[in-house]
Amino acid sequence: MIDRGDDELIMMTHEADSVYFNRYTFMCSKLSCGGAIETCLRVAQGHVKNAIAVVRPPGHHATPDRPMGFCIFNNVCVAAKALQERMPDIKKILILDW
Repeated sequence: MIDRGDDELIMMTHEADSVYFNRYTFMCSKLSCGGAIETCLRVAQGHVKNAIAVVRPPGHHATPDRPMGFCIFNNVCVAAKALQERMPDIKKILILDW
């Protein structure tokens, strides 16, 4: 885990759009992404009929190179990519965000 000083984290928080950083941000963001990935996999593999990943930090506002809107990673895109890699028979994924 990247160890950043509190001053640097505060500065990053002020520069970001509605994103708050602390020493646990990276770890929690990875867990949040993992939750989205596992949720999608369980549905795609037929273990459950449908599901929702209620995770924090959330993950649909972040861009490929910038956290924003309370999101560090774009969990939706990460989960879709992981699903494509792990289940090559899946050719299309619809992402509906309104």
